[in-house]
Amino acid sequence: MAVRILVVDDEPLVRSTISALCRALGHETIEADSATSAQACIAAHEIDLVLLDLGLPGKSGMQALPELAQGEDAPSVIILTGLGDVPTAVEAMRRGATDFLQKPVRLEVLEPALARAVAARRVRHERDRLRGELARLQAGPVVGESGAIRAVLDVVERVAATPRTTVLIQGESGVGKELVARAVHDRSSRARGPFLAVNCAALAEGLLESELFGYEPGAFTGASSKGKDGLFAQAEGGSLFLDEIGELGLELQAKLLRVLQERVYRRVGASNDRPMDVRILASTNRDLNAMVAAGTFREDLYYRLNVMSIRVPPLRERVEDIPILATHFLAHFEREFRKSFSGFAPAALTRLVEYGWPGNVRELRNAVERAALLAPDGEIQIAHLRLDAPSPRELGHAPTALATVTSEGRPLLAVDDFSLASVERALILRVLSEAEGNRSRAARMLGVNRTTLYNKLKAYALDA
Repeated sequence: MAVRILVVDDEPLVRSTISALCRALGHETIEADSATSAQACIAAHEIDLVLLDLGLPGKSGMQALPELAQGEDAPSVIILTGLGDVPTAVEAMRRGATDFLQKPVRLEVLEPALARAVAARRVRHERDRLRGELARLQAGPVVGESGAIRAVLDVVERVAATPRTTVLIQGESGVGKELVARAVHDRSSRARGPFLAVNCAALAEGLLESELFGYEPGAFTGASSKGKDGLFAQAEGGSLFLDEIGELGLELQAKLLRVLQERVYRRVGASNDRPMDVRILASTNRDLNAMVAAGTFREDLYYRLNVMSIRVPPLRERVEDIPILATHFLAHFEREFRKSFSGFAPAALTRLVEYGWPGNVRELRNAVERAALLAPDGEIQIAHLRLDAPSPRELGHAPTALATVTSEGRPLLAVDDFSLASVERALILRVLSEAEGNRSRAARMLGVNRTTLYNKLKAYALDA
């Protein structure tokens, strides 16, 4: 199997000789004369394997090794060493190198070493994939017994039986929309195929287009000379989950509409279409109807996506599931942290049920993880939860105002009732004050993403 090899050595003759040997074995090579140029090559190209000299000028091969050999898609690294550097090379292998070769490198030694390194990379990728799958399984499927969540699962079962139907999953941030999408995939005939997810809000428009559709060799500056398959190609026979679909720009919306209508896509820089067999699952926490009315979301795309709609309820609409979810998460973290818990103390469980959960299931999971880290073995106590927002029971139902104040003691907001909206608005203001107006930091403190916080600020007229 031919691979792309980066040869890193500061001696031109050594570099060219090793490159020639690699090419004689059918591999493609790129050359670099320093650790800095090696890192630039890895950033610009898809490198499968690095042959790295330890005695580089400036940053040594040993110093560069952690940056070259670590990461989800990192290449395998074989160390090149002189006869007197074998103990150093062995230490490099402890730090992540796959093998080492003594210079001068001979063809009969190089060939099996390359084969071992390529095999090791494949094994590492498969191990990481299996670990990710195990983590997903341990995190659990959609959990709950409330009527609201049973209604969701009923729709999931129905739509799973139609493997090409497009599904739009709607709900607030943190309710578990991706879990619902996975449930649709896992219960369908596509379960043996891949399930891939992309957050449309996390990538710039140009990057998202190449991520979805792939690109031809040299399609843009920095593009790989081999081109790259996009998520539609990688998800063939399976499902593609487009999270935060409301963040797509109008140009990319038009291209996605064509994919849904004609079941074909076109790589960036290509002149021909490719067929696709992928179920599209999309999600949003935005009001797409309002976006259609405002002209920021295409009406025709909305109807194409909304063939089947699933609304995932917020946690406040399924409070009977809170003890079930909390116990489920605690069991998971008990295994992960190797602790032994006997459950939640009654006061802690009451606090969980009464808390407003603006961040929904994601915030609940984070709270249980934090408690599991803080608590010793035994019962989880209310103090371990670190839930600072007041609950209705703690505040009581007397007409006493709740004041959110600045660090100087000046009131930011007085809440004269204990409706969820009033308490949520007060909490957001208080956290924004503690975050000194930094909205990204405030979103992290609240356990929600920035989009959700911005939507809340707009809803409560706090976005000025």
